[in-house]
Amino acid sequence: MFSSASTTLVALLPLLASIPSIFALDESSARSASVYQLVTDRFARNSSVTSTCTASERKYCGGTWSAISDKLDYIQGMGFDTVWISPVVSNIGGTTGEGEAYHGYWTLDPNTLNSNYGSADDLKTLSTNLHSKGMYLMVDVVINHVAATSSSTFQPDSAYGPFSTSDDYHPFCWITDYTNQTQVEDCWLGDSSVALPDLNTDSTTVSSYWNNWIQELVSNYTLDAIRIDTVKHVPKTFWPNFVSSANVFNQGEVLNGDATYVGAYQSDGKVNPFNYPAYYPLTRAFNQTSGDLSELIAMTQTIKSSFSDPTLLGNFLNNHDNARFESTVTDASLIKNAHAYPFVTDGIPYGYYGSEAGFTGGNDPDNREPLWTSNYDTTSNMYKFFTSLNMARKAAGNASTSFYTSQMNVSSLSSSSILINKTPLISVLSNSGSSASDASVTIPSSSSGWSANVAIVDSLSCEVLTTDGSGNLAVTVKTGLPRVFIQNSIKGQVCTGSAATNTSTSSGSSGSSSGAITLKMDVKASWMIGAVGAVLGGMMMAL
Repeated sequence: MFSSASTTLVALLPLLASIPSIFALDESSARSASVYQLVTDRFARNSSVTSTCTASERKYCGGTWSAISDKLDYIQGMGFDTVWISPVVSNIGGTTGEGEAYHGYWTLDPNTLNSNYGSADDLKTLSTNLHSKGMYLMVDVVINHVAATSSSTFQPDSAYGPFSTSDDYHPFCWITDYTNQTQVEDCWLGDSSVALPDLNTDSTTVSSYWNNWIQELVSNYTLDAIRIDTVKHVPKTFWPNFVSSANVFNQGEVLNGDATYVGAYQSDGKVNPFNYPAYYPLTRAFNQTSGDLSELIAMTQTIKSSFSDPTLLGNFLNNHDNARFESTVTDASLIKNAHAYPFVTDGIPYGYYGSEAGFTGGNDPDNREPLWTSNYDTTSNMYKFFTSLNMARKAAGNASTSFYTSQMNVSSLSSSSILINKTPLISVLSNSGSSASDASVTIPSSSSGWSANVAIVDSLSCEVLTTDGSGNLAVTVKTGLPRVFIQNSIKGQVCTGSAATNTSTSSGSSGSSSGAITLKMDVKASWMIGAVGAVLGGMMMAL
């Protein structure tokens, strides 16, 4: 009997080894994800830490992985199912001319973890806790460089772990011309205060190390996705083997607004870029009431022709590298329209921590504020706004098997509004601003596909409208607020927490009082874990 059980156990090993991949995101499952980005040091800290945290001082403030674990309900309550945390490896210590390495991007030794954030067990526990809630963990990785407080005189030593010899680096030179791709890939980022010595990823020694490292990182901490920093500073030829070794979904930073330039990293490098080509016209379209919507519409067409798969791009308005949109825009309606765009268009939406709390920080370091000052308020207008957006997107995905893979059509409705048709989600975004008079627009049935006399609900205000005899929908844009429509019969949890109103009684309010979205583990994962557990349980009894 012992021999039979042992034989069965051996046969099960391949199945057991596959369990982490049950949780991991691939390109197919990542399309339906909604990602909450946080700065580990600034999102949450243990209650015993009470020191003042001032973003402009660029110091560690005590944020940890274990404290993130304690706040997962806050994130999930907005409908986000994936959490992107800062790089996890050890960084250079001490205070530099640009502060401390609280952000995690100044790598010292990639073989060790950043103890300021916690222990290996803390990181594993965060991963486990996310998975227990049906959520996913995305970790930021920095491959292009390490960090040092010297530049031209930099001499690596054993403190840099696997990169302790000069042969591991490109010779010192600053990037002075970003149109020169050789400079971009071979010269150094940073400045005389903190230089970022550029790793020679053309070296077999360096590339082999990174391929093995990412495989082990994903395995050791059961990661579900990776975010890749400074992608354009590494040759495209490096990335296919790296992302294949990771064997989870990747999203990469190619900080450039040229769709053709960025698109090549998806087709040739197999990296799914953040949508910087859309980011720049998005901010220009909604940062003032005279913003140029036509530029944004045109860019959506350019993106379609420049990327091999626009539905895998990472869409965002705010992040840790760019000034918060709210740092220069104070109009609540413009802010909501701009934030709505990443959630109702092709690609994967990213929300940056603090957006739900109304943070207004400008450029780095001011955009890396401590979230605990907000008291993790789940009743704020913007918290509810993001909850409603995530609910609408989830409902559309549940109603249509092609929602996440079909590409949208964006067109002009008026001089101050655009129509985004990503069936079955139909959105009207406006840059008229909160002081604008009510404006009437019509969504034609030829765009929406709606039939005659069908009830349509606005996911944000919960107003219910009805199409006319031809399937057209007359819409009033009130105080410049966005409208995100879905057919009432397929709305799922949308507006279930508040009484939907008809046209004559609608207040046009942008906030939904709907509660938290409950996310469930994938059926395949539940079945597999249950099956393995049952088999192992039987074997233990046999033994």
